[in-house]
Amino acid sequence: MNIAILDDSKEDLRQVKSVISSYYESQNTSADIHLYSSAEAFFTKYIPGFYDLIIMDIYMGSMTGMDAARKLREARDTTALIFISSSDSFAVESYDVQASYYLLKPFDPEKLCRILSTIQFRQSQNSRYIELISDRTPVKIPVRSILYVDTYRNAVQVHTTDAGIIRSYITFQKFEELLEGMKCFLSCYRGCIVNMDHIEKSTDEGFVMDNQELVTVRKRGSNAIKKHIWNTYSLQTLINKYFRYASSPPGSNYLFTVLFSPAERYLL
Repeated sequence: MNIAILDDSKEDLRQVKSVISSYYESQNTSADIHLYSSAEAFFTKYIPGFYDLIIMDIYMGSMTGMDAARKLREARDTTALIFISSSDSFAVESYDVQASYYLLKPFDPEKLCRILSTIQFRQSQNSRYIELISDRTPVKIPVRSILYVDTYRNAVQVHTTDAGIIRSYITFQKFEELLEGMKCFLSCYRGCIVNMDHIEKSTDEGFVMDNQELVTVRKRGSNAIKKHIWNTYSLQTLINKYFRYASSPPGSNYLFTVLFSPAERYLL
């Protein structure tokens, strides 16, 4: 694990580093921690994609933590990001830069450890991939990049977020075996599997993916399929939102209304 901590307070740098070091030692995981007293100092040595986790303060001189986060996202750096700040002023805005969590100083070390555990689990899930032969060439496909899978003639077609369509002459049954144990995949009909992590919404015809493609669902049993989506995907999304809100500063009532729809607020 490569981790960067940005804070203009030496004491806060020391405390955050101490908690992180203790956590990863308890997990028997090596963590290389880099400390920076400003965002400017961080970017002098920044290499896109090098860090697995970046933790930063908001107020750090001329370049704030929010400025630094925007610069990271503009560089298409998707590194997990945690804000630890003395102010809750940017709690809502932090979601615009896909911050994983927003903690208020003085932070609770146990809460930070729980957050590190969640991020570690997500990263382990995101690092999974499947291997196929496409055009006589071995191909590794990250599971997180798979939108859905269907068939074309005798080939399995894997629709991805970044590599387009990858075709492989493997039986669909064999392909399903590659996905065994991966709960994010759901069968829409015989010969079609959808990645629930990429579903944007459900319609009468099927599922609209986050790239706006429509994946149809068989009419027979469609209600059961959509019920399964709610039980395993929508509910989990709601839970994830709740824990993100619970990690935000106390009194963030506006954040509550931003994150949750009226129906979701009713369920909570």
